[in-house]
Parts: sequence; C-alpha cells; structure tokens
Amino acid sequence: MLRRPLPFSSSLKCRNPSYALAKPRGGLTVVAYQKLQKRLKYSGTKKRDSPLVVTVEPDGSDAWRLEEVIDLLKNGAVGVIPTDTLPAIVCDLHNKDAVLRLYTVKEMDAKKPLSCLVPNLSAVTQYTTGFPTSNTPGAPNWFNIVRRLVPGPYTFVLPATKNLPSQCIDFMSGKTIHRKSVGIRLPADPVCQAILDGLGGALLCTSVHVPEVLSADTEVPDVGSILEAYGTKGIDFVVDVGRRVVVESSVVDFTGGDPVVLRQGQGDVRVFE
Repeated sequence: MLRRPLPFSSSLKCRNPSYALAKPRGGLTVVAYQKLQKRLKYSGTKKRDSPLVVTVEPDGSDAWRLEEVIDLLKNGAVGVIPTDTLPAIVCDLHNKDAVLRLYTVKEMDAKKPLSCLVPNLSAVTQYTTGFPTSNTPGAPNWFNIVRRLVPGPYTFVLPATKNLPSQCIDFMSGKTIHRKSVGIRLPADPVCQAILDGLGGALLCTSVHVPEVLSADTEVPDVGSILEAYGTKGIDFVVDVGRRVVVESSVVDFTGGDPVVLRQGQGDVRVFE
C-alpha cells in the first residue's frame, strides 16, 4: 500500500490522473467550453438574475432555511454549499441540464470527471461496486474500516457501476461510454447532510477555488468572494455558514484492490498505508 503526498497546487499524477487539483487548460478546454455554452443556450435552462444567498448556522440548527435550496436543486439549480472541507459547487447528479451548467460555471473540460456527494453508505453501493473484499485470513475489512471514518473528510475512488448517470460519463458526445471509476464523498457537515437528506439523492460536485482569497492553509472564502468569482457565471444560490479554515479532503483510490493514498488531506490516512 502506497502513500503519495502532493502539494495542494499540483495536479495528481496517479492511477486515476483525472482526479487532479488543477483544472485542465489549453485549446481542448476552450473548444469544449464553447460547445458547453452552445448546448446551454438551447437546453432551455434559465439562470437567475442574481444568486440567492441563504444564511444558516454552521451546526444546521436552522436547517429549515434550506428548503428553498433543496427545491432549487430538485429543479435543476446549480449552487454553492458547505462541506467539511472546501465549499462545493453542486447540482443534482441525475439532471443533465444542471450537470451541463455546473461545467460551464467552472469552465471545465467536458470530459473531466467530478466526485459525488452522497448521504450514506447505501448510496455508495448504488453508484459503485463498493469496497474490495478478501477471503484471506487477517486481511483488512475495508468496508468496516471506512464505516468508522465516515462521515468525514475523505474522497474514495471506487469502481463505478452502470447506475452512474450517462451525463457523468460523456454528455458532450452523446456516447454512453461507461466510466470505470468515480470519487465518492460522505461529508461530516450538518448543513451539507441536511441538503443531501432533503434531496434524497446524490449531488455532483466540484470544489470552490478562489486563488486570490485562499491562503496557504486553504482559508475558505466568504460569501462575497464566492459571489464575485462565480455570481455572474450561472450559479443560482450560495449557502452561507460563515468563514472558516479547512483542509482539502484526503483521496484514497480503491480501484486496484489495495488502497493507494493519492492525496494527504484533512482525513487521517495512516490506516490505508
């Protein structure tokens, strides 16, 4: 079992190179973004004039305020919510137009795979084949180990099943090419959990990065900075829980059987080494 620590500013060079920190650049990205804008123009999805800002307590004690956010997500909205690491730009995993809009907000290559926020371990088995098992005496039971760690600041890369929506595979070409792996997150954040529970399903996500605001220890930007960075790019709402300092999630790859640590983040990865 290997550990591959990487600086936060680097791209991941690993078994799954698509799970990278740096967004793709170059001509291919520009062309893909232009195609996304064209698709969005004719998708029938309308943007709000200005994003809705919903302020809630970090402990989720006033989670009833999230009802409008949950309704927006069910109807194809794209917005920013807190997690136990960096805030995330999210949309309904099963809404094709919403997925399209999420990619335009971050101006990402259409083929760049993203991770999913799920409400519980049962949802993990819906979109993945689960954690590897072994009949060898004394071999680790990875499911039981992970169960003790989540909810928590981890991204687990697992083999994907055919239940993963086709728009998360290659929605630009229209081809249903089965994606072999997917990153799964179960965040330990009460506000994020309330949104997932209210939605009753998974969210596609990509982390918010505002370089001019984030410090070396990854300080989370305030709502004003998020609105400045993404407010004119198509987000519908921002859930504001105040400013805080966090560390990115730890990323552990299970697609090869034994776990491989792709990124040392907030979550303790010693058990996977």
